[in-house]
Amino acid sequence: MILSNTYVRITNNFLHDMATGTWAACLLVLWVLAGRIPGMGPEATGALRDSMALVFWMLIAAVVIVSVTGVFRLVYWRATTPPHELSAKRRALVIKHIVFLVVYGGGTLWAWALAF
Repeated sequence: MILSNTYVRITNNFLHDMATGTWAACLLVLWVLAGRIPGMGPEATGALRDSMALVFWMLIAAVVIVSVTGVFRLVYWRATTPPHELSAKRRALVIKHIVFLVVYGGGTLWAWALAF
């Protein structure tokens, strides 16, 4: 299987981590830019809104990459976890993903509210 290749797993992990950082950076940029809009002229506001829309779509691309690479991580996590550790790790993984769903879901909705 391709996921047993160390270089593929390292590349997948790198993309996962970079997309996570990109998502957070996009959210921060949208928050900063939204704070600059009040008091701007209509032409500047329009240009800033266009830029914010692009940043929002970058954020969406990042969350898609996080999700896809996360599925691959889950596949090789299951394959490499010893059976006696599966129960505890599975419980931790479920809790972690509930928290991530709240963070990514809420953050993405906030980003949409800021951008549009």
